[in-house]
Amino acid sequence: MADDNSTTDVTETESATDTGRQDDVTAGLGEGGKKALDAERRARAAAEKTATAAQKQLDDMAKRLQAFEDRDKSEAQKLADRVQAAEAEAATASSRLLRYEVAAQKKLPAGWANRLQGSSKEELEADAEALLKELGETRQRQSPDYDGGVRKPAPALTDMNALIRQKAGLG
Repeated sequence: MADDNSTTDVTETESATDTGRQDDVTAGLGEGGKKALDAERRARAAAEKTATAAQKQLDDMAKRLQAFEDRDKSEAQKLADRVQAAEAEAATASSRLLRYEVAAQKKLPAGWANRLQGSSKEELEADAEALLKELGETRQRQSPDYDGGVRKPAPALTDMNALIRQKAGLG
């Protein structure tokens, strides 16, 4: 609206300054020429007003189009982010499943499945075998030493009377 008022003000100002020139230009014109000149000036002012309104409408439409593009872009970006997150989650789940399958196949304790390293089934199997070998060596080192033989079994439990007779040598 501010553009409409400024255009009107400019047109009126031009008309006021053109009045002096108009007298000079219209002096040689007849009555029909003056009417034609006035009509042309009114048409020019109307055309400028229409052009200003059309430019304003074009600017509004460009803003709306940009808003639609931004909205669509953000939706597309959100969708792309969701797809990327789903793909990453699927890859993680697939890798975890493969680790557990290899651990079960190699009879590795389930708690040790997460420690397997590798991206392919062959790499995971090789790592499971190495881990089993290390676990076997560790278990052997930690087993109790029986000094070359089996220990005596614990004596059978007896009642108190039998224990007293045994200590007294009566039994």
